[in-house]
Amino acid sequence: MRRRTWGLLCIGFGSLVLASFTVGCGSSSSNGQIRLVNATPDEIGLDLLVDTKNAASGVGYGAASAYSSIRSGARNLQVEPTGGTNVLIDTTPTIVGGNTLTLVTLNFSFNISSVLLTDDNSAPTSGDFKLRILNASPGIGSQDVYLVPFGTDISSVDPTFSNVGFGSAASYSMLTAGDYEVFFTTPGQKFINLDSGKLTFAAGQIRTLIALNNPSGAFMSSLLTDAN
Repeated sequence: MRRRTWGLLCIGFGSLVLASFTVGCGSSSSNGQIRLVNATPDEIGLDLLVDTKNAASGVGYGAASAYSSIRSGARNLQVEPTGGTNVLIDTTPTIVGGNTLTLVTLNFSFNISSVLLTDDNSAPTSGDFKLRILNASPGIGSQDVYLVPFGTDISSVDPTFSNVGFGSAASYSMLTAGDYEVFFTTPGQKFINLDSGKLTFAAGQIRTLIALNNPSGAFMSSLLTDAN
């Protein structure tokens, strides 16, 4: 009887130690994912620091870094020019475990701001893709957005999203894989300010299309790979 009691005590103690170790160390399920998108026209490269540790380096204009793991809770996010030490963005959001996030820098560096987007990288329905539209152009203003099959004449088509403001992202669209085109127009009008050109999407892909200032003048778009 004594041996049995001691054995149970040993098992119980071992379980308690294991449980304490697991809680103390945390688990990967409590982490999120974060990436940086450089939408600041006068910055050719940006770095992302999470709690002063480098999470992304040399992110070019109109590009996105790879996702990096980030612990849940209040995390300090800083953005610096690549090769520089002056902090352009300094924010401390609360990160929810399991979330996938995109930090987008906005506007020119002398008036820089940012937006933290929650990404939905869950798989689309079989045969479909998902696309999110983001207006990150400081010069284009609010826009109506048309997401249409390639070659569509938008003169008789209603906008997919109306009056998408600077720094705003439309909800995800889930559509059948194929060839598409995205137009940005002056709200309530058909005047095209930006045409993405032909975009080909495969089943299972998740993408974000960003409207940007073109350093050479006017506007341009960048198609980012979110998943698959």
